[in-house]
Amino acid sequence: MNKTAKMLLFAAFLFSCFVNAEEDVSKSIKALRMEGFNSGELDTFEIQVSVKKMMLIEYDKNKTPEPTVEHKKTGYLIYLRNYMFDVNPFSNPAPNEIDKKSIKIMSAPGEYEPVVFSIYPFTTLKNCRITVSDFVNAAGDKLPSDSFQINEVKCRPTGLTDSITVRGEFLVKTKEIPLIEEGVSKSVWVNLKTPENTKEGVYKGKLTFSPANKPASEIDVEVKIYPFKLMQPPDISWSPIMAGTWKFEQMEKEFVAVKEHGMTGQVTDSLRPEGDNYSDFTKANKYMDLAKKTGMTGEFVLSNVHIQGTSRFDGVGGMGVRGAQVFSSSTYSKLKTILTKTRDNAISNKWLPYMFYLTTELGSTDGAGPGDFKKTMKGAEEYYAAAREVTGVKLLATFNRPEELTMHWNLPTLDIFGYNGMMFPEWAKGAKQKPCWLTFVTLNDRFGHGLFLWKFNLKGVRPWTQNPGVMTKWEPGLLYYFDNEEHPSVRFERIREGVDDYKYMYTLSQYIKQAKAKGKDTSVAEKMLQMIIDKIPNDHHKDTSGFDFLKLDDFRQQMAEQIVKLMK
Repeated sequence: MNKTAKMLLFAAFLFSCFVNAEEDVSKSIKALRMEGFNSGELDTFEIQVSVKKMMLIEYDKNKTPEPTVEHKKTGYLIYLRNYMFDVNPFSNPAPNEIDKKSIKIMSAPGEYEPVVFSIYPFTTLKNCRITVSDFVNAAGDKLPSDSFQINEVKCRPTGLTDSITVRGEFLVKTKEIPLIEEGVSKSVWVNLKTPENTKEGVYKGKLTFSPANKPASEIDVEVKIYPFKLMQPPDISWSPIMAGTWKFEQMEKEFVAVKEHGMTGQVTDSLRPEGDNYSDFTKANKYMDLAKKTGMTGEFVLSNVHIQGTSRFDGVGGMGVRGAQVFSSSTYSKLKTILTKTRDNAISNKWLPYMFYLTTELGSTDGAGPGDFKKTMKGAEEYYAAAREVTGVKLLATFNRPEELTMHWNLPTLDIFGYNGMMFPEWAKGAKQKPCWLTFVTLNDRFGHGLFLWKFNLKGVRPWTQNPGVMTKWEPGLLYYFDNEEHPSVRFERIREGVDDYKYMYTLSQYIKQAKAKGKDTSVAEKMLQMIIDKIPNDHHKDTSGFDFLKLDDFRQQMAEQIVKLMK
């Protein structure tokens, strides 16, 4: 095949992913309409798609399923896709997902664990009830049905450009789904919160899906409960960026939601002082009081003295100024005043652990040539040095170019550094010597917010972004606030599972230490732990050949079994 033919074939493939015809649009638009998406916004969205101002993407590698005789009777099929992988309105089930008839999960007391199933309707379904039975183990112990929270996964347009995908995006508590249109895939996300007093054992029960005037379907579910509780690692932070508000009724609910998802702090502007002399901390202290009330532990990252890089030196901005004015004595004086007054207030009001976010992505100026890059790096060093003059504060800077990280990670003016990019030797070296954060996870959220952090000794991550619509209207978020309630995204649920993976690893490492102190042989557990570390990919940006993310479930089970053995 010649080059021209290949290009035409590739273009045809891309074009097939885009929705143009009314018939093709229907699944995404039908999903939004059936879920009660704002009609005015939906009308505008449809017009933008029809005039090609927006490109609506609907692509699924699986074929549309053909109904069996049984499916024709029920009017739908149930399929079981692992929660790490998307189910969108236009998704089609794979044959193995249809063939799977039961779900097996594991949990420690106090842990959240997802139980997810999806529906592909061959006809329109109405008033679909979802129920959960009590779960019982061989000894007759019960895991009550009210330990399970049933959620409908609702859709939303998502995208950072004019290419938009309607995704199964966020969870809404429910016991009944009013409508599922023919051909539109729908997911039900059930969260088990294992009660703290649950006894060890294998518990069996059922989920039931019952549309009105259609046969019900049951899904067998098995939950293995382990006899230990996960330990909270003391030296790592999960702190979403673009977070926080001074709407304090909402803020309290926000803290409850992020804590339930394993977060310890936030990257926020809500701890900034007000007033011309930067002395009014009334709202900042209220925010911190709510953090303490809801059980947050920190660390919090203050972004109000943050300098943001762009492609040119004169575009670098922060502290109300740009370019050369950022790196000036007046800005440094303002910086030191804010740091000093914040520190003093934090001491007197007993703030939770916090740090100041000084710079991010200053390496972007290398796009304008070496002159801009050198000026920016010199200015950054001055900014760090000015901040360091204030004693008793922790200082963070994050980098986005290997050259920038190599130049600055080990500066004595910085307590903590972070990086936005692929793992490389200097980053791995630095993370062993100084606390380091991961700034963006672009691959699998469970993996990137969990075992990847453990493998490279990373001590923090700032999940992007807590609030939706930061960069563009349809940018997704971790939490959606409406009807006076926080609704977590599917992505936030996956991140929580990554946090729990890390906790399993930490808990195992602590049991190994305790067993060693008692003179026990821990060689098997240590070898297994190292085996897992060795298998964890080095790349959080793209798939690693030969690694299946379903192995994360296997890793967790292996860790749990070793913990049980060390307990004996």
